[in-house]
Amino acid sequence: MNDQITFEQWILRIGGVVLIIGALMGMVGNLIHPATPSGDPEGVARTIAESESWVIVHLVIVFGLIFMLGGLVAIYHSISGGLAGALVRLGFIAAIAGVTVGLILVTLDGIAAKHIAEAWATAPPEEEATALRLVLAEQNLDFALAALFNILFAGFTFILYGLAVALSRVYPRWLGWVVVVAGIGSIVVGIIQAYEGKSTPTTRVLTIIFPTIITLWLALMGVLVVRKASSQEGAIAPD
Repeated sequence: MNDQITFEQWILRIGGVVLIIGALMGMVGNLIHPATPSGDPEGVARTIAESESWVIVHLVIVFGLIFMLGGLVAIYHSISGGLAGALVRLGFIAAIAGVTVGLILVTLDGIAAKHIAEAWATAPPEEEATALRLVLAEQNLDFALAALFNILFAGFTFILYGLAVALSRVYPRWLGWVVVVAGIGSIVVGIIQAYEGKSTPTTRVLTIIFPTIITLWLALMGVLVVRKASSQEGAIAPD
């Protein structure tokens, strides 16, 4: 029977599974990410330096992003033709660019920031101010990349994918519109982050709400993609 499974069906089967795994990893990583105090540079540096889970949480997010991209390939292959097909292809291009930004962001925030903060924590008194400025400089880079990530990946990618789902009739149309709203909200968050350059009460709440909606959407889409692959395999199975 396995010999009769086509390339497209393998893409759907594998992509659907990794989409579910990636969505869950991304959601868990986002929810358990250690919170850093706002308006307290030393508090930020201390939180990062003393956190025992800082690196592993960010590595979970890294793998989650990679798996999500693999899963988005499956959705891309499951929608073809017409406006919906064009939109999902544009969305996949945005996803590749967005995940690239996300991997750079998470690596800087999860690995580089950890080592810089630890260097501050162990610096002699005369070097503490300089070391703290390095921590803050790295955080500024993080917020700049986070703004782009929210606009490009969480925003445009899922607006385009959502519209494709809503117009394709391959999946429930309401699912598409739900993630379109989350994508628009993510763009708003990215614009706020770009102007503020720091975390605000509004962005702290919204960067929990919209990513959670998106990751739940991805997990549900993963289930639907796996079911679609199974139905196609059943259709070609010998009597």
